[in-house]
Amino acid sequence: MPEIAYVNGRFLPLANATVHVEDRGYQFADAVYEVIRTYGGGPFALDEHLERLWHSMEAIDLRHSLTREQVGGLVREAVRRAGFAETMVYLQVSRGVARRHRGIPAEAAPVLVLTARELPDSSPLRAQGITCVTVPDNRWGRCDIKSVGLLANVMAYTAARQAGANDAIFVEADGTVNEATAGNIFLVTGNVVATPVRGPKLLAGVTRAKILAAAAAMGWRPEERRVIRSELFAADEIFLTSTTAEAVPVLAVDGRPIGTGRPGPVTARLYDQFGKMFVGSPRVVA
Repeated sequence: MPEIAYVNGRFLPLANATVHVEDRGYQFADAVYEVIRTYGGGPFALDEHLERLWHSMEAIDLRHSLTREQVGGLVREAVRRAGFAETMVYLQVSRGVARRHRGIPAEAAPVLVLTARELPDSSPLRAQGITCVTVPDNRWGRCDIKSVGLLANVMAYTAARQAGANDAIFVEADGTVNEATAGNIFLVTGNVVATPVRGPKLLAGVTRAKILAAAAAMGWRPEERRVIRSELFAADEIFLTSTTAEAVPVLAVDGRPIGTGRPGPVTARLYDQFGKMFVGSPRVVA
């Protein structure tokens, strides 16, 4: 099956796709993005992802003539053309091509780029669990905007891998926990399923919202509130959520085991309920 791209109004093989050297997404990270996955070959929560994309474009005053119907149609067409059993679609909108200058150019036209690849299998992560380290949150102050400017995330992830862990969790100087490098964090303590509150220091994930709904449906108490670092080590379970990995158990943080140090039962039951409520089938951890 082909990996494909959509650039400047046409579909083409991913290997042949290019953007202009003075695209502001390349030179200034003046662009926003979304990642959409399929279940059963159909784009999942497409409306929610497009809503968040529109929020990001409005937040950086990226003016455009795109419509949600148009972009949604391109996502579906990319999935159809790629033909994978399950597909991961990356969607990016930059402010466009212009002479390199920090000022926002009046004449630039936004550039829409889309890629479609086979969705990676994340089931081993869910079955085995992962480990994390905490790192200082030195990112910019608008993490609710899904910006392509992810250098701090890249560096934090690299630090985690160099420390022998799978991912990093951003923590502010006062101990406030925000999120991981590419996902939201949840703590299970008793009958409470807690996650950091929405705001400018984290990206409110589409899967995050659905896990909160699943927790409520199963009789647990979902809480969106400030979480501090010390709570991580007192939790019964911790897991991360994202579009592509869904819900992944965290076995240890900073070398300290969480709960039993094994994937927890609440995480597995929430993942299963997520599948029943939003995917149309239970999600079973191998």
